[in-house]
Amino acid sequence: MLSIDNFEEGGEGMDEQQAPCVLLYHMQSRIYTAISDRSNVLKENSKQIEQQFKWVNEATDKSFHMDLGDRCYEVTAVPFQQDSILIYMFPHNRGELYLSMEHEKMLRLQQHQLFELAKSKMISQGAIQSLIEDICETISSVMDSDRVSIWLFNEKNTVLNCQYSYNRHTNEEYFSEWTLELKDLPMYFEQILNKRFFVVEDVMADQRVSGLKQMDFYQRDKIHSLLDTPIVLSTGIKGVLCCESFSKRKWSELNQAIVGTFVDMISFLFERLQRIELEEEIRKLAYVNQLTGLSNHHAFLELVNEEMLKMDPNEKGFMVYLKLDQFTNIQDVLGHSGGDEVIIHTANRMQELFYHNGILGHIGFDHFAIFLSTTNDHLTADSIEQMTNQLLQPMYVMRQEVYMTHSYGVSIYPDHGKDAKSCLQTAQIALNMGRKRNIRNVKAIFTDDMLTVMADDLNVEMNLRRALDLDEFELYYQPQIDCQSGKVIGFESLIRWNHPERGLVSPVEFINLAESTGLIIPIGEWVITQAFQQLEKWNVNKQVEFTLSVNISPRHFLDVRLYDFLKQSLETYQVNPKNLNIEITENVAMEGLTQVQYRMSKLHELGITVSIDDFGTGFSAFQYLQHFPVQGIKIDRQFIRDIAENEKSMGITKTIIDLGKMMKLNIISEGVETVEQWEILKKLGCPQLQGYYFSKPMPLKEIENWLNQYQH
Repeated sequence: MLSIDNFEEGGEGMDEQQAPCVLLYHMQSRIYTAISDRSNVLKENSKQIEQQFKWVNEATDKSFHMDLGDRCYEVTAVPFQQDSILIYMFPHNRGELYLSMEHEKMLRLQQHQLFELAKSKMISQGAIQSLIEDICETISSVMDSDRVSIWLFNEKNTVLNCQYSYNRHTNEEYFSEWTLELKDLPMYFEQILNKRFFVVEDVMADQRVSGLKQMDFYQRDKIHSLLDTPIVLSTGIKGVLCCESFSKRKWSELNQAIVGTFVDMISFLFERLQRIELEEEIRKLAYVNQLTGLSNHHAFLELVNEEMLKMDPNEKGFMVYLKLDQFTNIQDVLGHSGGDEVIIHTANRMQELFYHNGILGHIGFDHFAIFLSTTNDHLTADSIEQMTNQLLQPMYVMRQEVYMTHSYGVSIYPDHGKDAKSCLQTAQIALNMGRKRNIRNVKAIFTDDMLTVMADDLNVEMNLRRALDLDEFELYYQPQIDCQSGKVIGFESLIRWNHPERGLVSPVEFINLAESTGLIIPIGEWVITQAFQQLEKWNVNKQVEFTLSVNISPRHFLDVRLYDFLKQSLETYQVNPKNLNIEITENVAMEGLTQVQYRMSKLHELGITVSIDDFGTGFSAFQYLQHFPVQGIKIDRQFIRDIAENEKSMGITKTIIDLGKMMKLNIISEGVETVEQWEILKKLGCPQLQGYYFSKPMPLKEIENWLNQYQH
């Protein structure tokens, strides 16, 4: 079987009238170029050829006979590159000798395979490898090349890695680890990176490839000649296609043109593959959480919507919105890297639990979502709880044993939502409603009345904003008493809402909502301003130097603006900072160790004292005294209520008082309602008291009259 070379070299000594003519037609410029025309067919018959070849602009394969003068030619036209057509013309009686129709069919088939695969959106590495094998075999046959291989560069173009090699004589295929390195073959790399074709007729004599002679894969087959063509992409040179001969040979321009056509098509194929890989990477960025590899919020909703469309009318689905409890505390202790490990451990456990029977998403910082569909009643809220309880197992992070709890809300499809988004929203509403009652271990199922409560909360929120604007808030004051003498030494300020329709509203009904909406910040600033104004009035009027305690919510206490606001207030009002006491709950300490320590130290710089309210109710209350620079504690009323009857309450109270004195803290007991309780606390050595026995909280206008009537 003859190769392409036979078009130019195989006819030595023959009659020129019997030699083939090979033309290249450029469709855009409409110019014919003679690649091989020893009998001057184009020169002598240019007008006739142009007249008979009008169809070539169709750029389709055609074969026919054509008469030129006294000679008959067998003509075959094949599309070549993007805007060119290769035309073969053979004297009729010699056509079979110079053109192998088998090769022509092979070439056209290969072009079609490449084109179809390049169009496909399902290109894979496997498909590429299979096509590489076919290409190498085809080129080897068409080019009469003994070995054909494809090599790819690394990112820096300093190493070539052999992807595939085909030996025509043995039909051997190599998927080897052969490599070529720039440091060993600098001249070879320079040629590949700067030339369209690199032609070597004698490997042994050519200094540009002298290093190849030592390579095992060249030694084993005794390579003597090679034609290497770079695979060029829009991003640069991807690799090289190598045609190798075991004997010395010349590589014609037609050889180079044919190989160049294959390489251009391979380049297009690799370009398409790179684009698909880039699109896949973009898709991952758009649909996958980069930390856990789980579907993100957008992808999760899409997957659930697709699942819902497949479900039968009698099927129900459970949407679970899950949040890790107090994750910021863990992150403060372990750092961001440790926090990431906790999230990853949690995601892995959830995959083990729900991968085969549900859809899982990592939809936020420490937020996860799960959708579970069922055709029976086996999956219930209780079974969901049993599965999620497996997340409570300790995990080992940064050499520490970490216990994480979680809270979740559940909604049911289609009862509580007709699509993924609405079900996720109702599950989140259930979680949020549950977290208003408890901070941790919340397990709540959505009910329709939650929407009513949410609507009421929204109405309250709007009214809260109006109350700020219309100055509907008012401070009430409850006296604080020296335990030994009974003398009034200060007050605690307590906010009330003078609602135009509902009358006086307790903070229990609106503080949590204000906290969750952020309105607690302006409300807290209003309270602080009122407290400073009242302290200044007492100072100017030369009354007793009372102290005034103000309750600050966790969100407000940790707000970065609090320090500047207090500092500005001290500069505005004539107030001794030691007379202002900021009361925080133990929950503040749970928000983040570092943050709370920093905020307390900054307030201490201003001379303002900080006390822990409701002390003793938290499971780690005493640890807070060790870590936080507080100046006072207020013993919770639950220990005072039955102190006269319950020895345990008395013991706990005594312990707190003794501990506070040892740490030089100011101690106040709240909830004192009887003289008996007062006497017991006096014996226990409690410094200060507060409670209904002395007075209920009262508006400012009643304080002076109460002071005049108060007897101790």
